[in-house]
Amino acid sequence: MRAVLTDPGRPGGVFLGEAPEPQPAPHEALVRVTAFSLNRGELNFARDRLPGAPIGWDVAGTVLQAAADGTGPAVGTRVVGFVKAANGWAERVAVPTRELAANPDGVEDAAAATLPVAGLTALFALERGERLLGSRVLITGATGGVGLFAVQLARLMGADGIAQARSERHRALLREAGASDVLIDGSGEGLTRYGPYRLIVDGVGGQLLSKAMLTLRQDGIIVIYGITAGFEAALPAGFMIGTGRGRIEGFNLYRESEVEAAASGLERLLALVGRGRLRTHIQVQENWTEVGRIARSLMDRRFSGKAVLHVDAGH
Repeated sequence: MRAVLTDPGRPGGVFLGEAPEPQPAPHEALVRVTAFSLNRGELNFARDRLPGAPIGWDVAGTVLQAAADGTGPAVGTRVVGFVKAANGWAERVAVPTRELAANPDGVEDAAAATLPVAGLTALFALERGERLLGSRVLITGATGGVGLFAVQLARLMGADGIAQARSERHRALLREAGASDVLIDGSGEGLTRYGPYRLIVDGVGGQLLSKAMLTLRQDGIIVIYGITAGFEAALPAGFMIGTGRGRIEGFNLYRESEVEAAASGLERLLALVGRGRLRTHIQVQENWTEVGRIARSLMDRRFSGKAVLHVDAGH
């Protein structure tokens, strides 16, 4: 069958090639993939993998074969899944039913495909916060896939979401997504303008994170899910002591989906999309034959939001 495979020497680090047919375990459903979305995280991993390795976390499609153990959706059900084995960008994939949710009528496959990594990260990171109703939440790197979901979900949770971005051209997009205020600031110098914050959801790291720590309110929480600006950040230890029980937490979706199954989180997100309360902000849609070009554009930050590729029937 055809599948997207890694090759650091090619544009975007990926190409469309051939892979073995999946062999589902008893707790896995076999899914015919119709659409998938790209994330910078998996494309970053692709740079360090040997040529020919499979790739892909986010998939949407239809169940071809139900799980043998009787769990999960029936044959013919439209589904969306978080593929922890990172081999989802293929014509067919075996997905554990714990990571697979039925896609309701009214939600297109393309929209559903954006939810597993970006949507779940935003949802579960925000739910690390406490007493968010009426509180201020800072979302850094807010124009990315996770950030745009987090801005919307923070508003739905009753929080005042402050969206940080680097370019003025993103202000209207973030306002439309529901940000209470938009901070155009790449260095972090202006973060105190809207703080202190009860919760900071950080996808940037580096110097910006160091500055963000200085805006945390007493007993506040910082959740770090990304480090696009650097692996290290200076810790203002004295300030953190002054926050009392203020804390900094790492976020890993693999670990988080053991606390709450991806299927459960996806069902909640799909319900919001179906009711028109959550937008998926798809900026690019193409056939999967264009995967290398789109992957390179995503890594070069040529667009905000999500990119979705459609899988044709093939052979």
